[in-house]
Amino acid sequence: MAFGQKITARLVALLHDLFGPQPEVAQFAAHNGRVFARHDGDKQRKSVVLVEFNEMHSAHIAYSYLANVLANEHDASIVAHFPHPLSSIGVKLRARIGKLLNRGSWRVYRSFGVTSFLEIKLTPGITARARALLPQALAQINSKSDLENLTLEGVWIGDLIYDTFLMTMKQPTVELNSPLFRDWLLRSLETFAFWLDYFDRHDVRAVNVSHCVYNTAMPLRIAVGRAIPAFQINATHAYRLTKDRVFAYGDYFDFPRRFAALPAEVREAGLAEAKARIERRFSGEVGIDMAYSTRSAYGSFSGQRLLRESDRPKVLIATHCFFDSPHSYGNNLFPDFWEWLEYLGKLSGEVDFDWYIKTHPDYLPGTKEIIDDFIRRHPNFTLLPAHSSHNQIIAEGVSAVLTVYGTIGFEYAAKGIKVINASSCNPHIAYDFNIHPRNLDEYADSISNISSSNFKINERKVFEYYYMKNIFNTENYLLPNYAETISLMGGYDAQFTPAIYAQWVKQWTPERHAAIIAALERFTQSSDFRLDYTHFDSQEPHTQHALEMDGQARNSGS
Repeated sequence: MAFGQKITARLVALLHDLFGPQPEVAQFAAHNGRVFARHDGDKQRKSVVLVEFNEMHSAHIAYSYLANVLANEHDASIVAHFPHPLSSIGVKLRARIGKLLNRGSWRVYRSFGVTSFLEIKLTPGITARARALLPQALAQINSKSDLENLTLEGVWIGDLIYDTFLMTMKQPTVELNSPLFRDWLLRSLETFAFWLDYFDRHDVRAVNVSHCVYNTAMPLRIAVGRAIPAFQINATHAYRLTKDRVFAYGDYFDFPRRFAALPAEVREAGLAEAKARIERRFSGEVGIDMAYSTRSAYGSFSGQRLLRESDRPKVLIATHCFFDSPHSYGNNLFPDFWEWLEYLGKLSGEVDFDWYIKTHPDYLPGTKEIIDDFIRRHPNFTLLPAHSSHNQIIAEGVSAVLTVYGTIGFEYAAKGIKVINASSCNPHIAYDFNIHPRNLDEYADSISNISSSNFKINERKVFEYYYMKNIFNTENYLLPNYAETISLMGGYDAQFTPAIYAQWVKQWTPERHAAIIAALERFTQSSDFRLDYTHFDSQEPHTQHALEMDGQARNSGS
C-alpha cells in the first residue's frame, strides 16, 4: 500500500472512530448509568481516586467496579489519568474530539462516574523539577544495574525507565552514554516530576493502573511509597500492591503454603486436573490456560533432525522478547535479556556443549535481526526454526534448558528435563523442580555441572504449581466463564474491542453485580495481595470454590 493510501486509510478509520455509530458503547454506557448511582456532588469531592485511562475494553468493566468501590470507600471523585504524555498530533486530536463529543472510551469512563480526565502536561515548574532531578539520577547511574535500581525522592523508578526505553525505542539493551538514552532519561524524569507534583497538590486516596511495569506504573510507585492503596485490575485478575510487593502476579511465592492448606481431596483433584491439562498442551492443543495463544509450541515433528547426534550435552536457550519488560517480576541476575544472552555467548566458547537457541514462535519485529547478529558473533550456537516442536527437541535428547523466567520452566520439568532460571523472582521460584541460582557464581556453576545426575524432579510439584497458577486461581471472578466468552467472540484480541461490552451486558445479573461489589469491598478493605474466592463468600471456604471450578472446567472441556 502506498504512503498516501495508508494515510487515507488511517484518516478514514479515525473519522469512523470519532463519528461513526457505536452501539456497544451506547449500550454499555446506558447500562453503567443504571447500575452505578451517580451523585450531584461527585465533582466537589476533594479526595481523588485515580483510574488509568486506556482502551483495553475488557478492563473497563473491572475499572467500573473498582473505581466505584474505592470512590465510595474514600468519599472521593474518580479521575481518569492518561498513562503517558500524548505525543503525536493525531493522538492529541483524537483525545480532544473524543472528550469533547463524549465518544468511545471517554463516554464509557464518564458512564461509571469519572468526573475529569488528567493529561500529563509539563509546566515550567515541572520541567525545572525534572532538570533538577537529572544530575541526581546521573550521579547514581554507573552501570545498567545502577539504572534498574535507580531511586529518586524515595521512589524506585529505575526498572520502569529501563523497560520503557527498551519497548519504546525497540532497543535490546541500554547504552548509558548514548544521546538517545540521555534524552529518554530526561523525558522519563519529566513524567516522574509531573506525578510527584500531582500527588503533592492533591489528596489522592487510591490508584489503579493497567501495568506494574513501564513508566505507566510511576503513579503506582509513588502511591505505595506514601502508603496510598494501589491496585492493578483487569478482566481476569485484581492485585493490591504495596511497597514490599510492587509487582502483580507475584502470588506464586504463596503457592506451596496455600496448596498445603487445601483438603486432601481438593489437592488430589487439582493435581489430576493439572496433569490432564499439561498433557493436552503437549499434544499440540492450542489455548490451554493461555487464551492469548494462537499457535502451539508442541506441534508435530519436522521432516529433519534438529539436534546433532553427539556425546556432548545439548543445551537449549529459550529466548525472551528483548523489548518486552525484562523486569516484569523484579530484578533478575542480568539487567536485560540481551546481557543474559551475551553472557551465554561468551560462556559457549569456554564450555564444550552443543548450544542451541530458539525464539518464541510469535517474536516481535526486530527480534530476528538481533538473534542473527548474536549467532554471527557466537558461532557455537545453532539457531533452531522458531516453529520447531519442543516435543521433537525433547525426543532428540536435549539435556537442559536455560531461561530467565519463561513458562518453559514448568513445561520441560513436566518432561523430566532440567531447567536453569536466571532470576530469583521467576514464577517457579517457590518449587525445586527448576534450578534457581542466587548469583552469577551459582549460575555459572549450575551450567558447568549441567550433566550432573544429582538433580531430581518431583513431578507432583510441577502439577501443584500448574494447579495453583491456572486452575485454583481462576480467571472467572468477573465474567462467569472468561475463556468461553473469549472463544465466542473469536479470540483473545476481541476483548479489546467494544464487542466485549455487549457480552458483559448480556451476561450481567443483579446477583452477580452485588457479589462483585461485595467481594471488591472485602478485598480493598483487607491487606490481601490478590482477589480470590475468599472475598466472594466470607462464610464458605475457598476450597469449595476450587472444587466447583474444577468441575466446571471438566464439564466445559476447557
